[in-house]
Amino acid sequence: MIDLAHRSQWTHLGLLRLSGFGFGMIGFLLAMDTVVLPVLLLEVAPEALKNTYLGVLGIGGLIVAALVQPVVGRFSDRTKSPLGRRVPYLLWGCLMVCAGLVGIGLAPSYGVLLLVWLFIQANLNIGYGPYQALIRDLVPVKRIGVASSIKILSEVIGSTLLIIAAGFLIQRTGGPDFISWKWITLGLMMLVLTSSTVVTSVIVRAREAAAELTQHVSGLAIETVKGLHPHLKWFLLSRLLMITAIYAFPTYGLFFLRDYIEVANPAQSLSTMIPAVGVALAVGAYATGWVSDQVGRKPVLLIGAVGACLSTLWMLTADSTGEVVGIATVMGASIGTLMSSSWALANDLGTSGKEGLHMGIVNLATTGGAAASKLMGPGIDLVNRVSTSEGDGFRALLIAASALFLIGALMLIPLKVQPSVTPSGDRQKDADNSATEGQQEYSSP
Repeated sequence: MIDLAHRSQWTHLGLLRLSGFGFGMIGFLLAMDTVVLPVLLLEVAPEALKNTYLGVLGIGGLIVAALVQPVVGRFSDRTKSPLGRRVPYLLWGCLMVCAGLVGIGLAPSYGVLLLVWLFIQANLNIGYGPYQALIRDLVPVKRIGVASSIKILSEVIGSTLLIIAAGFLIQRTGGPDFISWKWITLGLMMLVLTSSTVVTSVIVRAREAAAELTQHVSGLAIETVKGLHPHLKWFLLSRLLMITAIYAFPTYGLFFLRDYIEVANPAQSLSTMIPAVGVALAVGAYATGWVSDQVGRKPVLLIGAVGACLSTLWMLTADSTGEVVGIATVMGASIGTLMSSSWALANDLGTSGKEGLHMGIVNLATTGGAAASKLMGPGIDLVNRVSTSEGDGFRALLIAASALFLIGALMLIPLKVQPSVTPSGDRQKDADNSATEGQQEYSSP
């Protein structure tokens, strides 16, 4: 007798392996945004327009991401291959991003840097779009909160480690000619991307194969419904506003430390403050998963949003690196709470058979918010130029971000979580039970 019932069970280690791709890809993306691109940009962009040029890089990449993810997500829903629905896209994304990193290292001008970054963003999202559907694909509904928290935890750990490592290495660019710290930094990212992609691909393919066998034995067809969740629009609007606020400070954090706090080595200061913030964010995200499974997503999400709003305003009072670290730690815990419960809620609102499409549309709000944060770059430069008080551009940034957290929380009030179909995890459990009964019947003497 083949026991298929256990195949729907997920340990914490299994969920962590499922989230390995996010460890590498989000770690890579945030390390590039936070420390690598700003440092490389200073070599090819005029000083007075550095925020604007950085904003254009970010907006261009995110526009490409917004166009790619829903299309690729829908294609992956329909893909049939020896590697399953999602894994071919994960492997392609990893391979092409690694190729793009070679182009980043060779870029001689801002124009080339922009083109290569758009290429990287397009291919990164070919992999990341299908990856985002994996929780909805494979995890039972009773574990979605925990799975979402572990996903965020994995991405936080990956981001923290890569930002620290990249910041430590990239600041040495321009040192001894026989050591190319830039290429060491980019090579490290390639290694992490490849390793994390392999880890997730192996477990996903194993689980997909088990699900296919279960479905075949049980004869249970996958139900597909027309349309998406009727209240999805409220969630998308709320997520758009809050993601804008979340990305605002990390995007311009290096320049904030250099020009507002006036630290001597902003890249090094940023890399040394990341561990405290990362730990706080990870703790907030991990604790939130279990709590949101018990009490619901909205209350936890609202608490995180209010905490993020207040801590962002608190950042206005900072005048040293130490104070920035302390305040950012509180901010990190609040954002971890917000992100974990938000992702669990996104999975709750999904529809079976359209997991990739649904998550692609959810990611329109995510990439839209990240892109909107890049639009703040020209605003910072403009306010700094016209203001008589130094640093007013960054003060305006923090006030705007805090307001967006609060408005985004208010947008969730009308939201009603009423899934239109049984979540995939419950359907999988029913299939497993049916399959087990069938196997018991066939194995009876």
